[in-house]
Amino acid sequence: MNVLDAILQRRSHRGTFQKRDIQVDDLDKLIEAARWAPSPFNVQPWELVLIREAAGKSALAGLTERAVIAQFKDAKFLDDNSRWMRVTEKAWQELGDGVLLADHVTLPKPLQDAPEKLLQGLLKNAKSFTLLGHLGAGKIPAKEIALQVREAPLLMLVTMNCKRYPPGEGGTRWMWLSMGMLIQNILLTATTLDIGVQFVSAPLERSADREQIRRLFNIPIFHEVITLLRLGYIEKDTESAVRLPTSAFVHFEKMK
Repeated sequence: MNVLDAILQRRSHRGTFQKRDIQVDDLDKLIEAARWAPSPFNVQPWELVLIREAAGKSALAGLTERAVIAQFKDAKFLDDNSRWMRVTEKAWQELGDGVLLADHVTLPKPLQDAPEKLLQGLLKNAKSFTLLGHLGAGKIPAKEIALQVREAPLLMLVTMNCKRYPPGEGGTRWMWLSMGMLIQNILLTATTLDIGVQFVSAPLERSADREQIRRLFNIPIFHEVITLLRLGYIEKDTESAVRLPTSAFVHFEKMK
């Protein structure tokens, strides 16, 4: 598979994984791809924590479950998310951005077959969902996501060593760029190996949760936890994707 094929085929895998460990050779390839990511002044500010044992997975799963339940009670969080939720496949394809609601949230049964206009109206008033959150609506998706974390063959915490700082006023900006490039190297390499990857964002939203992760996995205080990835072999990736047309973001000579 060439690089462009890997880019076009890469998807965030939200489904289940095969119940087998990542092979040593494949794990070595993921790590080597990460090692050769570009960084400013070659500072290489990254460190990875690979979690394969049940205790670590269970700790992250529990933290994820609690975080998702809290998010369903957070009006601002729900409102921010609703902006990028698309109710129907047709609307998602036409807009070319955002995510499909059904792929990310298990709606209560009364809403699963609700008319499109009703769901769109609810999304425009997403803050009202906090009432459902306080009534326990977040428990179902929280358990689903936590189970995915717990059963993943491999979890990877990507951290940034803030002491490995490049020169110049833009040092922090360049460090973040290099972290993104490291993650992209991992994603593309995983695609070539039929390994699915998903970002698990819930336990990293709040500073208190990030601090708990730091303590759980003995991460130094001068490290910033950038992301949590769950990885495993997939049977066949059927995840759909949409993108804006190139005319929406490409400009020649100057922006219109």
